[in-house]
Amino acid sequence: MAGQKNIGAWAIIAIIALVGISAYQWYSNSQLKGELKSRDAEMFELEKVNTELDQDYQAALESLEELRDDNKELDVLIDNQKSELKAQKEKINSLIWSKRELSKAKEEISKFQDMTATYIVQINDLKAENDRLFAENENLTSENRVLSEEVTREKQLNEELEATKAKLANTNEKLDKSNKNLSTKVDMAEAIKINFLEVKGYDVRDNGKLKKKGKAKQIDMLQTCFRTESNYVTKAGDKEFYIRIISPTGETLAVDNSGSGVLTNKLDGKQVRYTTKGTINYSNDDAEGCIDWTPNYKLSKGIYDVEMYNNGFLVGKGDFKLK
Repeated sequence: MAGQKNIGAWAIIAIIALVGISAYQWYSNSQLKGELKSRDAEMFELEKVNTELDQDYQAALESLEELRDDNKELDVLIDNQKSELKAQKEKINSLIWSKRELSKAKEEISKFQDMTATYIVQINDLKAENDRLFAENENLTSENRVLSEEVTREKQLNEELEATKAKLANTNEKLDKSNKNLSTKVDMAEAIKINFLEVKGYDVRDNGKLKKKGKAKQIDMLQTCFRTESNYVTKAGDKEFYIRIISPTGETLAVDNSGSGVLTNKLDGKQVRYTTKGTINYSNDDAEGCIDWTPNYKLSKGIYDVEMYNNGFLVGKGDFKLK
């Protein structure tokens, strides 16, 4: 009987132990199931946040790519923005999988979305600015084209004007030359020619009387007498005649304070030194006159040439000899 009681006691103990073990296993299994369920929920949340990040990232890349055009500056900006978004995505991935900080990861995703929106605004602003600058450049190009056309027209007008001025200058030059020739011809026609010319030497006495002399050393005054031809072209009135006396050595006799000077020969434009000049009253018919000249030095021997000028032209020539 005692042995049966011991066996029953051990059986009861074994049953109690089995019940305890079963209870422990049930509790452990319940705890494990709870942990697994919690881990599954956490993983689900991580996957959800990661999926949202991937979707936002791909949408951002597509939005940026859609904004590309032929502008190099814009392309550089988009590439820089994509690099910044990639760095932000990697930062959020680290928060999700390495640090398991979902709340901070969600905050960074919100920042990621704000970055994308800001980048899109920047790109659109840049495109709008580029469009504005392009329009201004088009306007400037059009204005420059119009200005260039105006400059070309102005240049053509100036060239035509210069050509016209050159023609006018050439015409005026010819006209001036023609007028000069005509004026010369008129002046030549008005010049009164000489058909007789004679020069005599005199000794001037103290009482003022003149005595004709033929020796050079005795002469105090030279008197040139002449007779004109008829000229009905020139106007009647006082006419001035210039006398040029040329020494045997080829020099013009001249004393500035005794009436000598310089005239212009209208035929060739050369300057002519003259000895003296005088005036006679001319009435278009033959006229006679004499012009005196007193040198302040003794004359030399030899043959002297004489030229007479009127109205700028040579109108008579002659010579005389002094012993």
